[in-house]
Amino acid sequence: MRFSIAPLILIILLSCSRTERNIPVTTVKLIDEMTDLDRLTRLPSKNYRTIQFSSYDRRSKSPNDSCWFSNEDGFGSEPIPGFAEMLEKPDSAGVGEYLICDIKGPGAIVRLWTANINGDIRLFLDNTDEPIFEGSAQDFFWKTMDQLSGKDLGSDYAGIVRQFDATYLPIPFSEKCRIEWIGDITKIHFYHVGIRVYDPEVRVETFKKSDAGIYLEKLKKVKEILSEPDVISEGSDNRVISNESTLRPSDKKVLFSDSGGKAIIRFSVNLKASGIEQALRSNIVTIWFDDSSVPQVEAPLGDFFGAAPGLNPYTSLPFTVMPDGSMICRFLMPFRKNVRIMVENMSDSTVSIHSEVTTGQYLWDEGSSMHFRARWKIDHGITASYFDQKNYNVPDIIYLMVSGKGRIAGAAAFIYNPSNATTSWGNWWGEGDEKIFVDQDTFPSFFGTGSEDYFNYSWSSTKIFSFPYCGQPRNDGPGNRGYVSNYRWHISDDILFHDKLTFCMELGHHGVVPDFSYGRIVYFYTIPGSLDDYSRISVSDVSDLAYMPWMPVAYLGSAGYRYIQAEDMIIKKSSVRIEEEKIAAGKKILAWTPDNRSDKLRFNILSEKGSEKTNIGFTFRHDPAGGIISIYLNGRPVKIDNRTEISLFDEHRTMLANHFTEKVDLKRGLNEVVIESKESGRRIKVGIDFIWMK
Repeated sequence: MRFSIAPLILIILLSCSRTERNIPVTTVKLIDEMTDLDRLTRLPSKNYRTIQFSSYDRRSKSPNDSCWFSNEDGFGSEPIPGFAEMLEKPDSAGVGEYLICDIKGPGAIVRLWTANINGDIRLFLDNTDEPIFEGSAQDFFWKTMDQLSGKDLGSDYAGIVRQFDATYLPIPFSEKCRIEWIGDITKIHFYHVGIRVYDPEVRVETFKKSDAGIYLEKLKKVKEILSEPDVISEGSDNRVISNESTLRPSDKKVLFSDSGGKAIIRFSVNLKASGIEQALRSNIVTIWFDDSSVPQVEAPLGDFFGAAPGLNPYTSLPFTVMPDGSMICRFLMPFRKNVRIMVENMSDSTVSIHSEVTTGQYLWDEGSSMHFRARWKIDHGITASYFDQKNYNVPDIIYLMVSGKGRIAGAAAFIYNPSNATTSWGNWWGEGDEKIFVDQDTFPSFFGTGSEDYFNYSWSSTKIFSFPYCGQPRNDGPGNRGYVSNYRWHISDDILFHDKLTFCMELGHHGVVPDFSYGRIVYFYTIPGSLDDYSRISVSDVSDLAYMPWMPVAYLGSAGYRYIQAEDMIIKKSSVRIEEEKIAAGKKILAWTPDNRSDKLRFNILSEKGSEKTNIGFTFRHDPAGGIISIYLNGRPVKIDNRTEISLFDEHRTMLANHFTEKVDLKRGLNEVVIESKESGRRIKVGIDFIWMK
């Protein structure tokens, strides 16, 4: 007897869908979402929109007015307080009460961020008169789980719940969420509050402090996955296909193709070439799903993995770049009928590529399942400028424009900042805010307070860092000059859109900097048939990564300093030589190879007048050959960065960093500076770019 099982499958799917819709949203389920990449591939059965409340400059009201790029957003004494409403005017001590948000209906707090905030916070959930939290605003934003659980978790969840300056503990509510700030409006008060607002009929169970033990147990499992993210790719039905390809200039080769309904759950590539940095930028990966007329993914191979240009090792939930050059993507890529991954070599050199694609079972749900997309853009030759520079315009850099249904899952930026200033307060490129318009927005659902704030850090940090959802894998320095890469993944704070979305980032700089390049990529999912602002990558987009020559200029944070190029100092020592270094001032650096521990490099600096108290600055190279050193002045040890020893070692990259001595007395005339090696057991090399003096 022949019979069809299709109606039975349809009944089961509809039944499961109804059951899922009836299951309430809980804190535990939201914690599960922190590692659930499969969830991102489908529209949710419980619809929501994600919005952000922030301390953005309230003078910004419309793209058509002159205040659209206003930039007073949390330092204090803003022309208009950066809150939804003033609840109580400041008292005699300057302390007032202000409203951050008042959400009516079901929802969940999914992200908190601050660079610094004074005062206190009151958090009310549902219609209770008693706040679930009342206390230090700084602790609320940075120690959320500690405050709500009543436990000092210390380093137990370092880098998991709090990732740099953002916190990702979900706090659901069934009826209402109200957050009030009590503080001195003239003092610092930066904040972002990301909230998921569900449709009114969605059932949500409110966060309970009494269930903190359950949440902590669930967070332990989240920590395990985020610490070893490749675990999520394991499965008995998975199939791994490897490929070895050699591509000559202008070659195009298919790395992988398949048919039938499945999902790519892991895609890894290792490219070998002379000039690896340029090769990773000029070999283009394209991915087509289900006979699409244009590829859903098109990006330079290195940029696609989120840490370009070059190989910059880091680990996050959806992406990893390993020191051996292996680059891994764990974003799921489902398809109904077929898939094809191709690489085109736009470089002048032959490259070899080893790739692995892991596929697994995936049940495509028509009307809900979505294709993965990645759109890369770059603008070269921009003149970056600050907001109040006359005759220069601050642009809104377009990250993405898309029409249809889907969700944003992440973004990364790849900056070339050829500023001649030498400190972050002077060469910072990211004063601009993110602006994300969703569906019928006339004002952005997300209006931020600075580019680094969007990427979860603060104060134009020069640190190299990587967390599961955010990171800065490259920052050449000194300060924030040269090549910089930032990423942020929207995993539990994904941004749904049902009609259209426009994602912009202001480009605001501390100075006027020509020949600035701004690359970026957005990762998102869409229902088949959606449209976006795709344009084919050209050879000129990805051609030359050459550093422009530069020399240090005293500006803003370095005002009043003069610079002594280290290679101009006469040092008669066989272990000293001048090396080519593309990121260094003048593309040259003084390199000293100590003979042994306690070996010393001596040189003199001239002070024409002498000084009672001043700092001496050193711009050193940090790289795999860097070692531990100490500094002496005129025979006496001096602290540098408040330490007696500093390390110039970086395992995976080469970068320049500024280091300053404590206040010292310079005598009139020549002053002897001694750098002493404190390293033993390996051959080291100390690179000195320039020295600063006032």
